[in-house]
Amino acid sequence: MRKDTWIDDCRQWCRQVKHLAEEMEWSEKPSHSGWLEATCLLLDDRRVTIPHLYLKGEYQTGRMSDRVTYALMYKEGKEKRRVFMLEVWPDHVRSHKFKDGTILFGPHVHLGDYRLAEITRKVRASISNATEQRWVERFVRHARIHSGRGVVCSPFADDLFG
Repeated sequence: MRKDTWIDDCRQWCRQVKHLAEEMEWSEKPSHSGWLEATCLLLDDRRVTIPHLYLKGEYQTGRMSDRVTYALMYKEGKEKRRVFMLEVWPDHVRSHKFKDGTILFGPHVHLGDYRLAEITRKVRASISNATEQRWVERFVRHARIHSGRGVVCSPFADDLFG
């Protein structure tokens, strides 16, 4: 990983067509009660595992509302870096305060990782609920992830109330 090429590398990984290696299953995060997480390996067009890349999802309950994150991640050894992430926050909740004083509210995307280089942009959408499948579809379209052996789904897509 080189800082000077990190954003270009992230763009290239996003352009690459990827397929799920397995069914995506949400389960309780061991370190936080009430939070859910899901991870899944990714395959290339030949259905071979793509080294270092995986899909990660997190669902967090909050005092003011729920938040969902879908991310394309890079892992080398114990080091994990964000490649592309869609964070679904309510419009009235502050999600980030940057070093330059800029404050970000609501849903947004990150390309890259803040420790190397990143670009963050607000997302405009008419989707009201953080767990709606339309957020997943938006992430999948940008990250170019196709169904393989499973489907990318929101945390409650397959439950009794989904």
